[in-house]
Amino acid sequence: MLIRTLFSAVLLAPALFAAAQAPGYLFFQAEAPLTNVQHKQVIESVTSLDPYAQVFHSDDMTIVQVKSSALLDQASYRGAIQSTGVALAPGLRNPEELGIGALPAVPVFVSTGDDEADMARYRTAVEDWNASHPDQPLSTIPVHRQ
Repeated sequence: MLIRTLFSAVLLAPALFAAAQAPGYLFFQAEAPLTNVQHKQVIESVTSLDPYAQVFHSDDMTIVQVKSSALLDQASYRGAIQSTGVALAPGLRNPEELGIGALPAVPVFVSTGDDEADMARYRTAVEDWNASHPDQPLSTIPVHRQ
């Protein structure tokens, strides 16, 4: 019994460690686009608060993204960002409203053992994809068969 418990703990430890190290993300909306100098100051301020943090910005310099494996509460990061003179809108932005992770699913060949039905399903999915994405056409022949 003790060996089974010990073995289970050994197997679960890496998974728990990996989950604890997974980065978290916060998205803040600036009231005006950041200048390059402000962006540099925000990076310095946030990383002095959280050395594990990385700071990114959107193309239009209005979204400040904080990524960290030791994610602190949003008020701490908000205070660090605002201490540089950057005015932030209240609350956080979420990835869905920013369009992050909203990429369309590319068709994937799934083998169920019925090769004919699998090919027909894949071909239909690719044809639908090609109709809605004419600038990114895919072959109706799966990669593993080319």
